[in-house]
Amino acid sequence: MTDTVSKLKENLAKLKPSYLDIQDDSALHAGHAGNTGGGHYTVTLVSDVFAHLPLIKRHRLVYDAIGILMETDIHALSIHAKTQAELNTQ
Repeated sequence: MTDTVSKLKENLAKLKPSYLDIQDDSALHAGHAGNTGGGHYTVTLVSDVFAHLPLIKRHRLVYDAIGILMETDIHALSIHAKTQAELNTQ
């Protein structure tokens, strides 16, 4: 586990996830134009904190939770934010 993945897990714990998966996709984007050194990550997060919130507000909660990491450690972030009820209906 990379240091950034550890930091993400620690910061995203604020959202009380029942499920959290963080995938480091950085190797797929090596040398990509505009990347100033931060990594590429995909976060899948299941939390009842997201209940009744539109997608944009869910993403805002994730960005608020990870804070400065978006400026220091992360170049790109893909977010999958769901509630447990949404998973159960799929």
